[in-house]
Amino acid sequence: MKKLLIASLMTIASHTAFAADTKSTTVKTDPLFTKATQLYEAKDYPAAFQEMQRLANTGNKQAIFNLGYMTQAGQGTVKDEKKALQYYQDASDKGYGPATFALAQAYHKGTLGLAKNPQKYKEYLEKASIQGSDEATVEFADILFRQGKPEYDQLAIQKLLPLLRKDYYPAKNLKAVYDLGIGVKNKNPFMQQQAIESLKDLAKKDYAPSLMILGNMLANGNIIDQDLDQAKNIFSRLAAANYPNAKESLVKVEEAIAAKKATPAQAPKK
Repeated sequence: MKKLLIASLMTIASHTAFAADTKSTTVKTDPLFTKATQLYEAKDYPAAFQEMQRLANTGNKQAIFNLGYMTQAGQGTVKDEKKALQYYQDASDKGYGPATFALAQAYHKGTLGLAKNPQKYKEYLEKASIQGSDEATVEFADILFRQGKPEYDQLAIQKLLPLLRKDYYPAKNLKAVYDLGIGVKNKNPFMQQQAIESLKDLAKKDYAPSLMILGNMLANGNIIDQDLDQAKNIFSRLAAANYPNAKESLVKVEEAIAAKKATPAQAPKK
């Protein structure tokens, strides 16, 4: 059966997110920051913006980034991409990785009033990785893998190692996809099986990108045995969560199941 789905296994979905309190920041004991986060989570955006602004006025880079996010989204303030860009740049200049990652995405997608610039995208992505953004590190490693050269593969693996050690799901997913590709290319069944088991383990933990990959493999049947019913179950769950391409994949699998039922079973040869 030909492939049902057109999907790149090496695609990593990334997005900017409001930075809540973390153990790696010095603001974790600041009650003002805690209050701002609580207000934000309660969707009291005007009050959250006010509290965050007060903290940002002290030079807190995480608070400055959050102001950028809220200004970009129009949460608690007037939506203003130009002003959001200024906040992100300020936080980035102060060494805040998530802000630099947001700038990388802006150059990649042509948002925040910036023109698409592949070179700037890579520069900011690498800078964000150096500043400690795990998301940026995975995305930068993905770019290195895509070069298709052993020396770049080794650089990518080196970048991923610290994240793999701390069980960071996006890094484990990317490494598994890379291993699977190499296993298929080199006809190494042991490497393929290890990669598949890693993806299955992440899928059991409901990590959506791994679930999507597993669903594709079950639907296509070119790497593991085809199981359309199981693929349908996976895509149904992802579609319910509005995961990108899940609804389209679900439709194709349902069509394949219907076509299979409509095809008369062939009698066994005597």
